[in-house]
Amino acid sequence: MKATKVKIIQSAIRLFNKQGISNVRLQQIADEADISVGNLAYHFANKRAIIRRIDQELDNIIAPILLNDHAFPHLIDFDNQLSSYYALLKQYAFYFLDLLEFERAYPVLHIKRKKYIQQMIQQIELWIRQHEKKGTFNAEIQANQYKITAHTIWMIITFWMTQQKVSGLKLGSEEAFKEAVWNQLLPVFTPVGLMEYEAIILPQLKLVNLPDFY
Repeated sequence: MKATKVKIIQSAIRLFNKQGISNVRLQQIADEADISVGNLAYHFANKRAIIRRIDQELDNIIAPILLNDHAFPHLIDFDNQLSSYYALLKQYAFYFLDLLEFERAYPVLHIKRKKYIQQMIQQIELWIRQHEKKGTFNAEIQANQYKITAHTIWMIITFWMTQQKVSGLKLGSEEAFKEAVWNQLLPVFTPVGLMEYEAIILPQLKLVNLPDFY
């Protein structure tokens, strides 16, 4: 991508993250990129074209994270996966904050997002069930327990940014984000799984003091 296009995209992402998609005009993006609106229009006819280009960029990031062949044989593999999600949250906050805007104004992109959501939940559930067979997690005590757990973890990942904004907070640390996810799994660890968690994962979390609303 040409340097000017890169500058436009990066400027748009910064503004979308701060103000939301619907509140940003082309003039603001041009000002942020330090170019004229005419120059911007030469590269992107409208805001929708910019968003489509960002969506392509997101595809290149999200698709590898959701590869079906990720086996995650160890807990640290899933922890690394969470790092990838946190980086995505941090760089493309608007993608998680503007859920309704995507659904209303960009239905094609919304459909793609729904596909990603399904893949994410399926991947998390598969990982949990693999570790259930491995003996890291206890067997389910009721039907669909781990399907629900996977869905809950997806909600934490997807709405982490939203609850931070609603609470008037800046984006919490990566450790706090990971701790919120791992806490969903603590009750189902077997003794063997808990040993792996305490030896490998817990030291990395460096537990932090969470805000009062927790």
